[in-house]
Amino acid sequence: MEELFGKHVEELRELGRIGDKHVRIAELVDRAAEELAPIEIEAYMNRQVNLKEQVRVMKKYGLLGLQVPEEYSGLGGDAAAIALAFERLGQLGMGLVTGMDVQLCLTEAILARWGTDEQKKRYLVPEAKGDKLMSFCLTEPEHGSDPSSLQVGFDEVDGGFSISGEKYLITNGSFADAFIVFARNKQRGISAIIVDRDEKHVSVEMEIREKPGLFTSNTTLLKFDGAFAPRENLVGSFGKGLSLAYTGLLSGRLGIAAGCVGAIEDCLNAALSRSREREQFGKQIGRHQLVQKRLATIEEQFETARLCVDRAAYWKAKYDARPDDIGLRKSADHNVTLAKVIATNAAGKAADNAMQLFGGFGYSIIGAPGRHYIDVRASRIYEGSNDVLELKLASDLLGAGFEAYG
Repeated sequence: MEELFGKHVEELRELGRIGDKHVRIAELVDRAAEELAPIEIEAYMNRQVNLKEQVRVMKKYGLLGLQVPEEYSGLGGDAAAIALAFERLGQLGMGLVTGMDVQLCLTEAILARWGTDEQKKRYLVPEAKGDKLMSFCLTEPEHGSDPSSLQVGFDEVDGGFSISGEKYLITNGSFADAFIVFARNKQRGISAIIVDRDEKHVSVEMEIREKPGLFTSNTTLLKFDGAFAPRENLVGSFGKGLSLAYTGLLSGRLGIAAGCVGAIEDCLNAALSRSREREQFGKQIGRHQLVQKRLATIEEQFETARLCVDRAAYWKAKYDARPDDIGLRKSADHNVTLAKVIATNAAGKAADNAMQLFGGFGYSIIGAPGRHYIDVRASRIYEGSNDVLELKLASDLLGAGFEAYG
């Protein structure tokens, strides 16, 4: 097992924060990451979406249902298992993390919590087995941080719903077999509806390739043009769509935060190797004080982010065990939000420090710091813009009546 990651697993075990099941999951993820690493790097260098290979390897090790209950063919992992898994995957890059986060966190969390028995059999079980991909469709071209104003609509028709409109920045949109679509109806409010892929009525209007990073992740603009969904595909109840989206985003933000911890970890590993091996001015660069300063700073960023993610995972696991406890929900929400903001900001700074330490060679995606530098930038935007999340953190501290937005 990779050294820093292995030490983290052992430390959590020693502290009594994880058990044998977590260790087994960590070992599986580590094996999957070892197998996937050269494939992911080659795809990244060629700017190729790598979702099929990501899914193939993750399926091989039974990891696509990581936090799905065992009765629905999953591993039954908790928030601590998610945090460890995404930390290891984050070392390979945020392109991998982004695609897996949608599958393992956003959609599966929603279906596990809110899906009917029939929806779980039809969608969650094949997701956990790796036989079905699903996508999370919330963001629109003009509506991101304020999902309450989304415009994609649904009409009630004979036997179900007709859904029309565009969804933007949808991860895995070109490959998904089904979509959890958040849509508005004047009478029913914002609701979550599962829409199966229908080439006639669900189209990929654009694959967004002109991205500064995340080359192995599929990002799309989707158009729903009268797409039909049977009535039994309503998830939860009418008007509860944003509550369901929150369930997915709480899980997803933890995955993204943990992925950024992995990215920092990879930058630290690369920087340490470079500092020991490269010589300038007659000695290893690791003997220069300014280089040591950068190494210490990266470690500070790594440990700060990691501890925040560990704490967030602890509170989210407690909330998941008692989802009707309002106090636990607030603790989980605040700590996951804090971890997401701290880890994503730290990842950008750590990658920048590692690039600077590498010198001219660092200004290239051939090296890990360059890849992480451009990849982690998106993490401060998606699954809750850090600007908005910081307002949320402040209003949590100030109390009721201080919300900066509706």
